[in-house]
Amino acid sequence: MSVSVADPAFARLESLAESSPCTEELSQINESLRRREALLVTSAKASRMLLEAPDVRSAIPEVLRLIGDAAHVDRVNVMMARRGPQGEPLLVVVSEWAADGVPPRSDDPTVCTCDEREFSAVSAELRAGRSVCLNKSDSPVTCSGVAGFEGIGTKTKAIVPIFVAGEFIGVVGFDNTRQLRAIDSAELAALENAAGVIGAALHRQRLIDDMRREREHAAEERVAELAKANAVIRGNLERLASEPDLHSFLKHVLLEATRQFGAASGAVVVSKDSLQEWRIAAHVRDGHAEEPPYPISVPMNGSSFGDRFTQPTEPMYLDVESQAEEFWPGMLAFNRQEGYAGSVVYPLVFGSRNVGFLILRFRRNADEVQRSELLVALAQQATLAVQLTRLAYQAKEAAVLVERARIGQEIHDGLAQAFTGILMQLGAVEEFPSCKKKNSGLALTLTRIRDLAREGLAEARRSVMALRLDQTRRAGLELALRQLAERSTVPGGVTCSFEGGGVTTGLKPEHEHELLRIAQEAVSNAVRHARPNQIRITMADEAAHWVLSVEDDGRGMEQRPEYYAREGFGLTSMRQRASAIGGEWQIESQRGAGTRVSVRLPKRKAAA
Repeated sequence: MSVSVADPAFARLESLAESSPCTEELSQINESLRRREALLVTSAKASRMLLEAPDVRSAIPEVLRLIGDAAHVDRVNVMMARRGPQGEPLLVVVSEWAADGVPPRSDDPTVCTCDEREFSAVSAELRAGRSVCLNKSDSPVTCSGVAGFEGIGTKTKAIVPIFVAGEFIGVVGFDNTRQLRAIDSAELAALENAAGVIGAALHRQRLIDDMRREREHAAEERVAELAKANAVIRGNLERLASEPDLHSFLKHVLLEATRQFGAASGAVVVSKDSLQEWRIAAHVRDGHAEEPPYPISVPMNGSSFGDRFTQPTEPMYLDVESQAEEFWPGMLAFNRQEGYAGSVVYPLVFGSRNVGFLILRFRRNADEVQRSELLVALAQQATLAVQLTRLAYQAKEAAVLVERARIGQEIHDGLAQAFTGILMQLGAVEEFPSCKKKNSGLALTLTRIRDLAREGLAEARRSVMALRLDQTRRAGLELALRQLAERSTVPGGVTCSFEGGGVTTGLKPEHEHELLRIAQEAVSNAVRHARPNQIRITMADEAAHWVLSVEDDGRGMEQRPEYYAREGFGLTSMRQRASAIGGEWQIESQRGAGTRVSVRLPKRKAAA
């Protein structure tokens, strides 16, 4: 290792060489340079040892021995800064090396730990980043307050502070117990370099220890969280297996989620495809289930919530203060009124679409909750419950449709065929001579029988049409309504027409199916009760709505529609079907002026 020519020892050596050389002083300078060189080489070796050591603390005693031998001192110790029980500043010996025959300082408990307040002047120098050299020959004033800090039998001592990232963490002490020996600046600089190597190694070890503790703590937290999640999941699965009502189960999941995460409030939102809206299925505040103090539903199309959350999204945290506008009517005002800091919105995703959302509200910042594995598990259970309920409803609906098909087939093969047979037999009877006499009582009776049979056959056919499973799914609403008009026409009796060619609604097949059923019921009621001559079915295309109407020129209603709704099922059924698909049903009728039944249904928003 080279030594800079600017070294003070070399400058002094050149000065002595130019003047009267002193053999003793030259010898001391050469010895100082050799010690410094040896210390620098040893420091490099020590640094490599500490870097390669699997455990820094176990390698430090050997490093202290190497440095002590190179520095020709009798004892080297490392003291770390600590805080006492009352917060007092302490220096504690954590590692030490002593030469043969030299008593270790760590053997004496009275000097193993030192209170910095007892040598405040020296401590102030060390904490200011300046090394301190102590010598027994110093005056009592200079060494006052450091007797306990010097160590056992110390005659000369160099104390070097250790700093890491600007923080004072301790000192390295170099003791001479056998002789008084001055330590010049060159040798002290080498000792400071050696102390820096030790300090850096201790800092690395501290970082490693901190990382290990953090990993262990994180692992313990993860195990605890997984155990808690398993218990919650197991309980919810048992409840899901025994709970027949979706809303009750979602309410339980929401209560569990608010309890586990310390949320002040929460809601579960689910999609109602039949109504084309998002609806709140459960709402909790302060540990109690209740009705939400804001609208319970919003449309899927044309609302801020629908526009933003219809497509699958990632979990998100919404800070209340930073929200410029609310995505659900009244929800932002409610959050601010209750003093909530933010909300976690977790989507319930099944396949490629959102079927709902789990919303948790907090009075504190809870951004980390959205990444919780327990929340993932609860959301998945809620999604499973929603989807199981959908499947159960679909299975029930399928069973109903199959039964309708069976009944329709029975009517077609039984009742309709019977009326057809009656008409055929009437045709044969009318060929008898006695039946061909005009204005005869028998001919008039046969005519009435034929009209009744034709009306019965038309009614049977309409019933079959109403019970068919795939009328709209296969042919589309326009063709279905056109066929309804054709089959409802009775020659010489009722003429039924359809207006609205080129109709392509873009509605779901289920919604078109319900519109057809409403039209069938309206036509059937008109034929049976109003005795009309004309029935007109129209499908109108307005700016934001489709309007289906069935209008007749019959005798109209003698009472208000509510009266007839109580007397029969037809009007109530139409109103319920319209409401189920998000439509607005209306009936208008005047005595002697006919009746008009209409349904206004919002158009579906085109996908972006």
